Amino acid sequence: MRRAFYMAAVLAGVALAGCATPFGPQAQNGITFYCPGVGNVDMGDAGLREGLQKAGYRGEVSRLTWSYTFNPLVDQTVQPIARLGAARLAGYIQEYIDQYPGRDVNVVGLSAGSGVAIWALEALRPEYKVNNVVLLSGSLSSDYDVGGALQHVRGEIYNYYSPHDAVLTLMKVACTIDGKIAADGAGAVGLHTPHGAERVVNVEWRPEFERYGYSGGHGDSTSPAFVQEYISRHIVTGRPVAPRRTTAASLVATAPPGGHPD
Repeated sequence: MRRAFYMAAVLAGVALAGCATPFGPQAQNGITFYCPGVGNVDMGDAGLREGLQKAGYRGEVSRLTWSYTFNPLVDQTVQPIARLGAARLAGYIQEYIDQYPGRDVNVVGLSAGSGVAIWALEALRPEYKVNNVVLLSGSLSSDYDVGGALQHVRGEIYNYYSPHDAVLTLMKVACTIDGKIAADGAGAVGLHTPHGAERVVNVEWRPEFERYGYSGGHGDSTSPAFVQEYISRHIVTGRPVAPRRTTAASLVATAPPGGHPD
């Protein structure tokens, strides 16, 4: 009974959380929704905001607090919590597009937030689309079918992954955010979808990324320097975007030292 009461309270809190429209004054210039990991404790939105601003981004970075359990294990294993957060995000995306038609909309998901991001896209009404999606250290299963989500993406899904991510190794003891036990996360081995693979760009960690603060760990891909140098390419309008390849080597192959692909 106590467990049932606890879960009911958690789900009610998630459903009621974030009722205020998450659009600030910069939203008129575009918006990037950020979905944090379990427990909503990471500060990835701060690194994302700083790095994008340094890259010339003038839009809003809006953090979606999708759970108030403050319990990483509960968030990872009780899927309805993330699903409810995804439904709220879908509503925000639709509301934003209605309010600011023609503006750029991008979505970034870290760890379990990768599941929230993808499920939000799946929940959008047919006429609503975002520009690009960036998944970082995703705990969504590596073989998850993102074909449905891609119907709401004009560009591509960029999946940054690292075989050195110790947190995702431990995750296999519990489950992926989509409920698979002993399965690899997309943030550990790449996202290998059965549908839409041609529009998924897997970017594997490489040692060169360390100089920008991304050492291959679970949360350091939101380092401001790494965001400015790499992730901003998928978000800042007018910046060169990486070619449609499947490895980090191909991502940086066309960029001169300290520069960007032509």
